[in-house]
Amino acid sequence: MDYLERKQGNANSNEISIDRNEVIGLFEKRPSHTTDYAEKLFQFDKYTAITLAGASQMGGKTIEHLIQELVAINEEDENYYSKTVATRVGDFCRFMEEKVRACIAARGYIGRSILLFTHYEPITEKTIIYRIVIDKPITENFRAGDWKYVSFEKISDERYVVSEGQDFISKRILMEKRNFFSQTIPYIVDRIIKDFNLSPESIPVGYPQQFLDEIYLKLKADDWVIKEPLSNLSLQQAVNIAYLFLKMEITFQTYAKRMPAVGGAIKIAVIDKDGFRYIMGHNILQPY
Repeated sequence: MDYLERKQGNANSNEISIDRNEVIGLFEKRPSHTTDYAEKLFQFDKYTAITLAGASQMGGKTIEHLIQELVAINEEDENYYSKTVATRVGDFCRFMEEKVRACIAARGYIGRSILLFTHYEPITEKTIIYRIVIDKPITENFRAGDWKYVSFEKISDERYVVSEGQDFISKRILMEKRNFFSQTIPYIVDRIIKDFNLSPESIPVGYPQQFLDEIYLKLKADDWVIKEPLSNLSLQQAVNIAYLFLKMEITFQTYAKRMPAVGGAIKIAVIDKDGFRYIMGHNILQPY
C-alpha cells in the first residue's frame, strides 16, 4: 500500500505506472526450509550410536564418512570390544582431532559440530552418554598446538532425556533451566550494581555462582515432577517421546521467522540387549 501511494503521488488519476522490478524488490527472499538433509544418526558398534548436530561436513567429507572410516578401523581391531567406553570415546576424539587439524591446515576453517556418543551396556543394562564437541577457538590468541579442537564430557546419569542442537522447545518442556540462569544471573548482578551505583568490590567473588546454585536447588524439585516418570519408560514409550520431541521442533520452526534448521525424515533407532537397530518403519510400532 505504501508503494502504491508513493507511485500515485498527487495525481488524480487512478491509473498508476508500476515497475515490475520495483514490485519484486518489495519482497524479501529467504529459504522456507533447510537444504541440509545429511545423515545424522549412525551406528558406531553393536551397542553404540552416534547422533550429530551442527555442521555435517569437514574438509569436503561428511562426518558420516569419517565415522564410517573409523568404524572400519575398529572392525580390524581384535581388542576393540575389550576396551572401556571411556577408551573408545578417547580413541574417537583423537581420530577426529587428527582429521580436524588436517582440515584446518588445508582450508583454515571448520564448522561447529556436537555429537552424542550413546552406549548401552547389556550386562549392567545401563546407558552411558558422552557429549563430544568439535569447534575452533573463540579467539585468535592461542597457539595452534595447544588448542583441542575436539573435547568431550560424560553426561550425568540423572538426565533421562538428552538432546542437542535446535532443541529449544524440548528443553523448555523438560524444564532444563540451569543453562538459562547461568547466562542471566551474572547479567542481573551487573545490572543491579550499575543501577544502584554499588561498588563492584562490595560484591563477594563467589556471589553470582552462589545465587545460581540456590535458584537451581529450588528449581530441582519442579524438574523432578517430569523427570521421575521419564526414568521408568517402556521401550515403546521412549520411542513415542523421542518422536514427539523431534516432531515438535520441526513443527514449531515452521512458524519461526528465521530459516528452519530442523527438517526431513525422522529417523529413530534403539539399543538393547540385541544391539543397535533402526526401528522407524520396521518392527516396532510407529509412534502415535
